[in-house]
Amino acid sequence: MNGFFDCHVHTCHSYDCETPPEALCEAALAAGLAGIAVTDHVETQGISAPGMEQSAADSFAAAKKLRAAYAGRLTVLCGIELGDPLSDLPRAERVLAARPYDMVLASVHSTPEGLDYYYFDFSNADIGAEISRYFDTVLRTAEWGRFHALAHLTYPFRYLPADKYPANYDPWQSQIDAVLLALAGRGLALEINTAGLRGPCGSNDPRKLTSPDFPIIKRFRELGGRRVTLGSDAHCAGDVGLGLAEAAVLAWEAGLVVISD
Repeated sequence: MNGFFDCHVHTCHSYDCETPPEALCEAALAAGLAGIAVTDHVETQGISAPGMEQSAADSFAAAKKLRAAYAGRLTVLCGIELGDPLSDLPRAERVLAARPYDMVLASVHSTPEGLDYYYFDFSNADIGAEISRYFDTVLRTAEWGRFHALAHLTYPFRYLPADKYPANYDPWQSQIDAVLLALAGRGLALEINTAGLRGPCGSNDPRKLTSPDFPIIKRFRELGGRRVTLGSDAHCAGDVGLGLAEAAVLAWEAGLVVISD
């Protein structure tokens, strides 16, 4: 796997992770990676939002220490995963202005009411309407554009019940195209997130995919997109770098350039 960058990893400075930063670096070295971007969660809404500015400061300081400690062995980028930035745009802008980030990921994790899709009950929901609301928010985020890469497009699809998983993206294709055009027009990257390739889903589960999967990756190139990042979304050392080789193949087959900074 030599030469790959994992541009999406989390440490104990994320609210949902307990992994020491050094453990991720050692795992990256063991996996033969060229580098990682420490992109801890900084959420503008939800239980971790009150401490978002301190979380950002702590994560950035830790990443800087790692950069120095692993110099010559592993490139460490100082990054951030800015969750739902539009829900509190002044604070999001303030966090971004405070530090010279190497990698800014923008994510939409939550419903407009602030409930992370991880907790959302899709079993009795109008899935078509709910996913449409999600893509509306993603489009506005892409149009805002103060980031390097849009993380895990199709995030809510991870949590759809397997028996309700759609056969295709046709109901939302115009919205997806609008998002991809917004990214392409601003020269922004699309992340290929590999978290869906691992975890509790069974091997025949339709949810066991990269986020986004190949049809959207290919469509991004058709609409003028040029660049992607690869991210494991690791929250533990054992997941660092997993799926990056598979994701790189998807990018290359679509004619896209994989970037690391």
